Amino acid sequence: MFSHDELKTGQSFNFAPMIDFLFLMLALFATLAVSRSVLFDTEVELTELKPEDSARERAKEAAERHSIHLSITANGKYKWLTEFQEYPMENAKAIQEELSRQYALGTLPQEKKLIEVLLHIDRQAPWDPIANVIFAIREIGFAARPVYEAAE
Repeated sequence: MFSHDELKTGQSFNFAPMIDFLFLMLALFATLAVSRSVLFDTEVELTELKPEDSARERAKEAAERHSIHLSITANGKYKWLTEFQEYPMENAKAIQEELSRQYALGTLPQEKKLIEVLLHIDRQAPWDPIANVIFAIREIGFAARPVYEAAE
């Protein structure tokens, strides 16, 4: 005769493959969410500098907007550019502090949307200093825009 355990059919279900599949799907959607935020939430726009603009148009734009020019060299160094001189800046934090200081002193317009920081980036500049300065500028509420000069 057969024992009762031998006659009983196996009624169990193996959940291990289903749990593995759910973890893989969770990892996939988490990766997609992070990638989407990196790709679509950057809001970086290029602005072209046109040397043929008339002086009247430039004066009108200057009256409406206040532009700050920063340079990022091929070796990743920062410079604050003025009409007469270039001032080397140690790092992105130093740029952030200088922007905050000038804003607090009143040398910049009180409405932050009228201030734009134009980044003159060397073609060979590494990406890390570029990203650091963009995030530092945006962190304190200013707009950072890379600019380029048209190839002649």
